[in-house]
Amino acid sequence: MACDICGKTGTTLDDLIEQYKTDKIEQLCPGCMKQVNDHLWKLRAMSNKMNTTWLKSFMQNTRKKLQD
Repeated sequence: MACDICGKTGTTLDDLIEQYKTDKIEQLCPGCMKQVNDHLWKLRAMSNKMNTTWLKSFMQNTRKKLQD
């Protein structure tokens, strides 16, 4: 078997969880898995920051509307 991203053979392969599998990407070598996980955590951090900003904006706008 070969890594579905880089094609590397002769190494252990880890299965992606169902949520992240595609038609052609299901098993990754440790190097590709690390890259994917690092990218996933960057996306989660960015998403969390956006959600926090949007929530604060919502609260401030709601407060302003209620006080006017």
